[in-house]
Amino acid sequence: MMSNESSLRLRIGVIGTGAMGRNHMRVVHSIPTMVLTCAVDQSPANLEEACTPYENSGLKKYEDFHDIVDQVDAVMVSTPTIYHYEIARFFLENKKHVLLEKPMSATIEEADRLIESAKENNVILAVGHLERFNPAIEYIRPLIKRPLFIEIQRLGPFSPRSLDVDVIMDLMIHDLDILLHMDNSGLKQVNASGVPIISDKIDIANVRLQFNSKLVANVTASRVSQKKTRKLRIFQKNQYISLDYKKRTVKTFALSQGNIVENIPDIKDVEPLYTLWCNFYNSITTGENNNVSGEDGRKALELALMISERINENIAGI
Repeated sequence: MMSNESSLRLRIGVIGTGAMGRNHMRVVHSIPTMVLTCAVDQSPANLEEACTPYENSGLKKYEDFHDIVDQVDAVMVSTPTIYHYEIARFFLENKKHVLLEKPMSATIEEADRLIESAKENNVILAVGHLERFNPAIEYIRPLIKRPLFIEIQRLGPFSPRSLDVDVIMDLMIHDLDILLHMDNSGLKQVNASGVPIISDKIDIANVRLQFNSKLVANVTASRVSQKKTRKLRIFQKNQYISLDYKKRTVKTFALSQGNIVENIPDIKDVEPLYTLWCNFYNSITTGENNNVSGEDGRKALELALMISERINENIAGI
């Protein structure tokens, strides 16, 4: 799925050089099978600062994403969500592979068009739901049989970085993707509550999800907490699994012959962003899906938008 000219190294452009964009630039630059050819940002100062570490690598700087189309095989779109659709569609229609930051788009209609465009042009569309590639999540995946109750907390201090979206689209959507990946039985009931505190959008939210499989999940997200917490707890027959996203660690407690057996496995700590990029490369070179696909990103987006809508209906007029 790559041209002969780029069969050895995938040419990558990063669009949006804020905090997350710079992380993508750092990781791409570290992977031998890729070359960071260009970066794009509408802010010249931001672009200059982000590109300084790579000034001897031949990295080119642009303020208009249209200008890089002939210099890339694939792009990472790390701009505010409202720009995702326009940028991603341009590159998909030009037969370039696209990795989109989450959420993949602002609306379901946009997500559907991007998915269709990727199919029409026979290119890869992937979404950057990083927690899928957290080594702790990868470790517990084969342990999950039939979870009965899941509790998730994703709390963090205020940051002005993502105030273009609410806390559901900013933080909770990570965990919605994880849940939908764990249980594909469909949702039976959704109860949600939340409030705006420091912005005009929802800053704290709690959601109770009941799946057709009988799984119940309780998910809390906040961007006005004093300390950063990233915890996942899974309860299933004779077993309890405790996971710390931030530390990338797991504890399991299992009932065996009438005794509770604790296990703290040794998990190799690989940066999730590195795994995400390696999987993206493998998908492009093999044609197999190793990513969070556009369809997966759409499912998480659809649920996030539903939750946001219900909460906003409840708090209308407050």
